[in-house]
Amino acid sequence: MTTRDEQMRHQLVSPAGVYPPARMEGIAEEELARLLKERSIAAWEFLFERHFDRVYRYALGRLFCREAAEDVAAATFDRALALIDGYSYRGRPALAWLYGIARNVVKESRRNDVRQQGAGLLRGLHPHRNGHRTDHVIPLNHMDSADAAVSRIDLTRAIARLTEIQREVVLLRYFAGLSASETGRVIDRPETAVYALQARALAALRRQLT
Repeated sequence: MTTRDEQMRHQLVSPAGVYPPARMEGIAEEELARLLKERSIAAWEFLFERHFDRVYRYALGRLFCREAAEDVAAATFDRALALIDGYSYRGRPALAWLYGIARNVVKESRRNDVRQQGAGLLRGLHPHRNGHRTDHVIPLNHMDSADAAVSRIDLTRAIARLTEIQREVVLLRYFAGLSASETGRVIDRPETAVYALQARALAALRRQLT
């Protein structure tokens, strides 16, 4: 795990007889779930190393902000550890469980952003309130060009207009980088259904962005 997540290790154990990290690759999902519930360091390190980037890219597709996506990914694993006692294997991979947590963390992040932006709007409408002056309400990142910002907003809105299941397929396939087979296991749909949902989602995005 990264230095940022060292505190997680204090909640984990290394029981005798479990797989060393190098031998976790290819482990059955049911066995992985058992080791995660036992708070095995090797199992949690394997989960983190294997899926952190995927959760990060999924969050990036939702939020279009690298810093916010990193926060969501880190919070997802923190919450997963806190909730592991209530997790049980039901035929779907641990990654599906992680994405469910990530979706909730993203929603919370968006609610916080809305509250912060609302406060910024009020400051903009009342620039001298409490002795403070606000020259602009929601500034563009100084690294962004206006065209890039507009394109990002357009894509965000277009993705938001997809159906929930289409949006999940787009985010899992094109942002998280999952294969059609992996995506199917996460959303509990056959691979053929994933391709059909993907085709409809891409057609809808093309209509909105052209």
